[in-house]
Amino acid sequence: MNGPRPRTNQPSSQDRSNETTLAGISWVQFARARNPFLQRWPSVFKMPLVRGHHDLAIRHRLPIQSVLDVGATDRVHEPKVRAAWPGVDYRSFDIDRTNKHDYHDFAAINRQFDLVTLLEVIEHVPPKVAVEIMQNCVRACRPGGHVLVSVPNVYTPGVQDEWTHVSPFHYMDVAGLAVWSGLEVVDGARVYYNSRRHWFVHAFLLHPLHRLLAVDYAQSIVILGRKP
Repeated sequence: MNGPRPRTNQPSSQDRSNETTLAGISWVQFARARNPFLQRWPSVFKMPLVRGHHDLAIRHRLPIQSVLDVGATDRVHEPKVRAAWPGVDYRSFDIDRTNKHDYHDFAAINRQFDLVTLLEVIEHVPPKVAVEIMQNCVRACRPGGHVLVSVPNVYTPGVQDEWTHVSPFHYMDVAGLAVWSGLEVVDGARVYYNSRRHWFVHAFLLHPLHRLLAVDYAQSIVILGRKP
């Protein structure tokens, strides 16, 4: 597979003002938001592994009574949400009107939720739109509530190679975007979808090789943020 592969686990020191200007953010200010996570997770391999996008929120035993699923497609995450938090008030949001959703426009949301999920969405839009979506998710979250956001892991070959993917996100970029949008980052993890047998092979037998080449095997990065 010939997916995007960073040459090193360290972020580039080159001037990235162009990229953040497109998103409407000063690079210097955004760097201040993202750089602390280089100390927290000096490499992507320092992030723990989870088996599903919602597992990070489940591990923290959050008292979830309401969930807004942003970019819900055909409400694919609904069964997992209902299994994790029985009796939860689940609402879906998507601009695609070919599927039935509770909301198709952020302007129509007149309440706040305990948990807002934004799973595998912002890589499909330009940087400026990704920032706007993230900020809308924070507005839809109640104070003390949480936002769960995931993106493809750019350290894993092939995951960004989809024709609808527009913006690749480094794990520190996602954490920085969460902070920029007004969240406190609670936790982060890598999401691994494949079988436990494949996980064992990669996590134990091939792990030194993965680290040497800076090539990961977990398909997604998930960040959990709390709204003050």
